[in-house]
Amino acid sequence: MQKNPRKIKAIIFDLDDTLYDCSGTLVVQGRRKVAKTIARLINSSEEEAYLLQLQMEEKYGVKANIYEKIASHYHLPGTYAQELLEEFIHINISDITVFPDVKETLKRLKAQGYWVVLVTSGDKEIQRKKIDVMGLNNRYFDDIVITERNKNQSKKACFQRIMKRYDLHAEEIICVGDKIDDELAASKSLGMVSVMFEHGRHYKAYLKAQDKYIKPDYFIKHIKDILELRILNNLQVT
Repeated sequence: MQKNPRKIKAIIFDLDDTLYDCSGTLVVQGRRKVAKTIARLINSSEEEAYLLQLQMEEKYGVKANIYEKIASHYHLPGTYAQELLEEFIHINISDITVFPDVKETLKRLKAQGYWVVLVTSGDKEIQRKKIDVMGLNNRYFDDIVITERNKNQSKKACFQRIMKRYDLHAEEIICVGDKIDDELAASKSLGMVSVMFEHGRHYKAYLKAQDKYIKPDYFIKHIKDILELRILNNLQVT
């Protein structure tokens, strides 16, 4: 007798470039801000310094510390790489807003009985401030978890703790995000249902090298599309 598939009980969401447009707002603002410093250091125009950052990201990938590459290329003191990175990270985030359909979708998922969790990684203070600025509090999530990259906290380990804490099996969880080599790879390796949000620089990087990565179970263009997935009707992934 064939075993029946488990019902989906929980949905985990990423934050940056999943619930709001990080690539089109904070990343651009950060690159523009740092361009002023880079221009002074390498004796270029600000526009040239801005384009240099884009070229370095294109060459080395979205996960690379491009400021280490720039410092090395222009023979700058090693301390400059960290200073440029810090300048890029610490920018004004007071104007960021969630995508228009996010809050209503989260409310509907909770009303339908799903356990809704936010898992994001980065500087804990900055990520917490983003969440507060966008009003993504516990009205929308049953749990909010911030993993800190500088402490080598992985999303895979975070997902495992969530499963243990709430007595969930991997196949009862959907993970929604934009990064194929982070939350989506981690969730897929554990046996969760992986959903790629088609937005941002990480998604664009995936499109250029799809053969290098695992394929997500589903793709969505809007967060509200999660409500239409067959898996939420307790059907197996095909």
